[in-house]
Formats: sequence, structure tokens, C-alpha cells
Amino acid sequence: MYFVDPNTGLILHSTRKLPRHRVVSRIEVYVGLDTKLPTQARDSEELIEALIPFDAWLNKKYFSAKKALDLLRTCATKNAVCTLSHLAQNLSGRNYWFGRIEDLAKALDTPQRSVERALKDLESMNIVKRKAQGRQWPTRITVHPWYAWRGDLQGRDAAYSDWLGISPAEFGGRTGL
Repeated sequence: MYFVDPNTGLILHSTRKLPRHRVVSRIEVYVGLDTKLPTQARDSEELIEALIPFDAWLNKKYFSAKKALDLLRTCATKNAVCTLSHLAQNLSGRNYWFGRIEDLAKALDTPQRSVERALKDLESMNIVKRKAQGRQWPTRITVHPWYAWRGDLQGRDAAYSDWLGISPAEFGGRTGL
């Protein structure tokens, strides 16, 4: 059995022992079908399509409101905390949110300039990363996995180490967090 980083395909750990509880799922794909990794998804549909075969807990959301409220002590604005809370509760999968900033402003019932400022504050604190994907695709906002996650928590550890820049050890072990 191999534990593989789903973002890079790197083998993190290999073992011959099978886990006590395992899920056997049948994956049916067509030959020649392009498979996207979750980090390559351009919208919610592509992300869900990439996650469905491997993530049995796709509908499970993990968000700690206490961690978000603790940001108020670190000089984060109220709008930044509200924006983070909305993003975290509406993740498409893993720690990705897809959408337009105008729709985010409308959902928060705040001016778009305030939402832009809140996102810049969150980016400066390294809590979110924003990626514009051109006019045809929605903006992708990646939330720090420590604050919010949607899906299987086994992938959260790999995403957390990627966010911090910690790479797995050479011989299949993982570095301590």
C-alpha cells in the first residue's frame, strides 16, 4: 500500500500492511480520458470530477469559527473575518473556492471594494491565495487548510505541508509538523 500526495503524485510512505478499515471503490474510466489533478481544476465541476473517485467524504466540511475569530486579535478587520468565514463555508472541495468577486460581494452584502480590501488583508496574512484564471474561468481562491477543509482529512496533511513549504523526506517518511 502506498500513501501518495494527490497533488504531485509523490509517494509519501509505503507499507505492506493493510489498514484495518479500508474502502474499496470501483473506478470506471475510459481509455484516453484526460484526468485532472485537483490543483489543476479550473472550476467547481472539474474539481468535483477529479475528487469523486478518491474522496468518499467530499460533503464533509471542517471549519473552525474560533480560529477565524482569533484573527480579530491579530488586527484583522471584521470584513476580512466575514470574508474568510463565507469562503470556508462554501468551499467546492478540499480548500478551493471558485467564483467571481462580484458574487462574493453580493453574498456578503458589502461593497466590492471592501471585499477586495479584505482579500488583500487575508493574502498579506498568508491565509488565502487568489488566482485569476482569465475571463472565461472563475477566480480560484485557496484557503489555508488549517482554517477550512472539505473532504477527506488525509489529504489535508499534504495540503498543509505544501502550504508551509515542507516537503516529504526522500525515503518515504514524512517530516514532522
